[in-house]
Amino acid sequence: MLHYNGAMGMKVYKAGRQSPDGKGRGRVLRPLLLLLLVLLALILVYLILPFGGQRVVLLGSDARAGEASRSDTIVVTKAGGGMLAVPRDTLVYIPGVGEDKINAAFASGGPDLTVETLEDLTGVRMNDYIVVHFGGVEEMVDALGGITLEVDHPIRVGIDGRRVYIPAGTQTLNGPQALAYVRYRGGPTADIGRIGRQQKFLRELASESTSLTKLPRLPATIRATWRNIDTNMNPLEAARFAVRTRLSGIGDAELYPGTPQYIGGISYWVPDKEAGDKVVAQTIE
Repeated sequence: MLHYNGAMGMKVYKAGRQSPDGKGRGRVLRPLLLLLLVLLALILVYLILPFGGQRVVLLGSDARAGEASRSDTIVVTKAGGGMLAVPRDTLVYIPGVGEDKINAAFASGGPDLTVETLEDLTGVRMNDYIVVHFGGVEEMVDALGGITLEVDHPIRVGIDGRRVYIPAGTQTLNGPQALAYVRYRGGPTADIGRIGRQQKFLRELASESTSLTKLPRLPATIRATWRNIDTNMNPLEAARFAVRTRLSGIGDAELYPGTPQYIGGISYWVPDKEAGDKVVAQTIE
């Protein structure tokens, strides 16, 4: 409290005492600070605690000018759970369309119809989706400063008119190399091998993008990511998924079981429903 001594002409500060105005401000500030602390606590609880089952369908779009867009990559990830990849040629019933490859659901009804088709296939409710545009993989990885992966076999492939070579072993991939890695279909296992690489890439991307060593690059990575995805999640829901995935990691990564078959001259992945139910329970249920 400030006290003016008229005789001495000096300002004197009295410790431990407040003016009436100071008391009023204190009465207002304390409830506001308490409210902010409560809101912060609620946000942290929402982000961290595992109530509910947040499952996100990750779809890689191979859209090109003048073509119908199909989902080239279909992966379901559960925060605090595992990861389930569904081959794009999986023969399924698409609501309102009929039997077809599951990637045709994206062309017919976008991500919403794809999610509905996946729910019918797995029997599991799914909350959210993220559509990643393949052209954006380069920008996201370059913003992150590269991504380190164990490459099982050398990869030589042409991507968008460029020749890309990735040697075997532990490699830090730049943007064009990362795009080649996730789209490469060569080798004896073709599309199934590519699914395994995509799962490995997604797990490492989730880990590195939230690591302390990459913290200075986080703002640029977030901007690059939001420019190259479509999602029905708001920023808080996306943050919740990212935080819970980082804290608990990603468990088992599995492929929806089935067998390759030609039906009417067309190649399909025919799902094994009994084995599929077990894998669903193991990863995303």
